[in-house]
Amino acid sequence: MVKEFYKILEISEGATQEDIKKAYRKLALKWHPDKNPNNREEAEEKFKEISKAYEILGNEELRKRYDRGETIFTDDYDDNEQAKEQFKAHWEAKEEKLAEEARLIEELLRAMKEEEEIMEEIWLLNAKYLERWDTWFDIRNAFDASWPVVIEEYLDSKYHKLWEPYQDWREMVWNIPLNLKRKEKEQSEELKSLKEGMIKAIKETESRLKKEEEEKEKQEEQRTDLRIEKEKKYHIEEIENLINEKGIKIEELGKYSNYKEQINNLDKVWRIRSLAEEITNSIWELINKKGESNENNNKMGENFGNRSTNQNKRDGKENKGQIPGKSDNNNSSDNDNNQKIDYNKLTQKELINVVNQKDFEISTLKEIIQALERKISELEEEIAELKSEPQTSEIQQEIRKRENYLQEARNSLEKINALNNGSPAGNNGNKSDNNFPTGWVIGGGILVVMGLASVLMIKKSKKKKH
Repeated sequence: MVKEFYKILEISEGATQEDIKKAYRKLALKWHPDKNPNNREEAEEKFKEISKAYEILGNEELRKRYDRGETIFTDDYDDNEQAKEQFKAHWEAKEEKLAEEARLIEELLRAMKEEEEIMEEIWLLNAKYLERWDTWFDIRNAFDASWPVVIEEYLDSKYHKLWEPYQDWREMVWNIPLNLKRKEKEQSEELKSLKEGMIKAIKETESRLKKEEEEKEKQEEQRTDLRIEKEKKYHIEEIENLINEKGIKIEELGKYSNYKEQINNLDKVWRIRSLAEEITNSIWELINKKGESNENNNKMGENFGNRSTNQNKRDGKENKGQIPGKSDNNNSSDNDNNQKIDYNKLTQKELINVVNQKDFEISTLKEIIQALERKISELEEEIAELKSEPQTSEIQQEIRKRENYLQEARNSLEKINALNNGSPAGNNGNKSDNNFPTGWVIGGGILVVMGLASVLMIKKSKKKKH
């Protein structure tokens, strides 16, 4: 019984020659014996059926005869030896052609397999690179995204136990063996484990650093609060001492009558010092109005260190422009001791006058230098505090004012340091008001007296001999 060729090629009766050819190639490739080593006999049978069906349907004339119902396609096939020979020759040629096609198909399959292997190798290289790069990037991003920022030095020293398994994490990321396979295992468990461990260590370090930062901030706030309280207490005591010494009544202070409350309400050192300066200047204005001392007008300048104290008092017997601590040559040593002054209590203006006039004792140079250094330190502290504030016009004006004060103080410190470095070693005496050689005069006087005494003794001895 003749097979139904259309069903064998899995096509419809209306299929074109192109459809027949495509169907044949597809089925021949599928049922080629070399493609079915485990089912070779069935494949050979199927392959022959497919080839026979294509031989008939692929030929337009034979296909027409087949469609008309013919089943024998050679005339007198059984009795015609010539027809048999022709058919045999035709079939042998066809088999050769089919064998060639099978060889080409086999080569094509081998080439496809090689291409697939190459593509697999390319994919593997690319997948490994991307896995390593993504792991490195995620770890690096974890470092950069941390706050406070975690740096590797912290993990290496400060938190060694957290970091110990990951000290060579870069080499581990790029050199750790990866076992990947396409469509089966496309992600590395080794890199995943490394990344998760690293990020966990970074997060733990970040948490610890945050706690440390919070503790530092808390301690800094406590120190700042303590410093502010000390500043308040100091200025309140200074103002109280000045009021008590001068016999000023609280109600006479006017808008500053509640100065304690005003100072205690402030929370910045520079504001406390500025307000204390205003109050101190107001008190001295009140004292001057009451006729306490005309010389106190010198006190109404800038009170930079806000250290205006009882030292601001001017003795009515002092010469005009006399610097506290510098005694008049006619005064006794007792007066010198009584007028000795603590330079730390002077205002910056007074210290600058001392330096500019060079009217001081050499022995006090160290005290003056220390006082100027303290003024400079206070001004730098105030400027730093002001710069941390929102930069309003008021704040900027206060910064500029203090920067000018700071430059003045530094210039004065340079002058006094130059003078200190140039002074004779071991000179603890008073600075002379002129360059007159007192030592030479006294020494010469002693020699003259000794000479006269010798002359008198010689004359007496001569008289005794006569």
